[in-house]
Amino acid sequence: MEKSRTIAGIAIGLLACLAIWAGVTWLSPEPPLPELFPMPEFELTSEQGKAVRAEDLRGQVVVANFIFTRCPTVCPGLTARMARLQSEIPADLPVRLVSFSVDPRHDTPEVLREYGEKYGQDPRRWTFLTGDFEAVLKAVEEGFRIGVKGVEDPNASPFDIVHGEHFVLIDRKGRIRGYYPNAEPDLRQLVRDAKRLAREG
Repeated sequence: MEKSRTIAGIAIGLLACLAIWAGVTWLSPEPPLPELFPMPEFELTSEQGKAVRAEDLRGQVVVANFIFTRCPTVCPGLTARMARLQSEIPADLPVRLVSFSVDPRHDTPEVLREYGEKYGQDPRRWTFLTGDFEAVLKAVEEGFRIGVKGVEDPNASPFDIVHGEHFVLIDRKGRIRGYYPNAEPDLRQLVRDAKRLAREG
């Protein structure tokens, strides 16, 4: 009998500790996101044929990724995940999704518009960008620090083009706050962080 009481007491104590830990964890705010560096300045062209500058995006949280429409490997998955972000982030939050083409010679506004339609793009919330080859590469490689290889040759095969797969989170002041790998747990965190930044104002 005494042994049973001891075991019961230990169990109750453990449950109490777990309850306290859970309460503290639930109440503790998430740590602030790092402020890495400013979003690069650029002037590119949307799938609607409109000029888009970096300053046009300020005042909104931006989630950016990097794709090209001829890509036979990772880009369909990257774009499908961006489509999921469009559905999972509430439309009333100031969050803009932006997909930069790393193959601007091929990806004209018309090509990007058709590509976006395949994935259910809402142009009010999700923008595809293309433009002058040098301007695009400068923004992607030097500005966002996303690696791109194989695009210099105009005759390159889609299999020759390689680029970074990270999603980039930018706050409403135009500061880059995080890079998120193309993996399910990281994208769930990206959704949480984008919502948090949007609500912080």
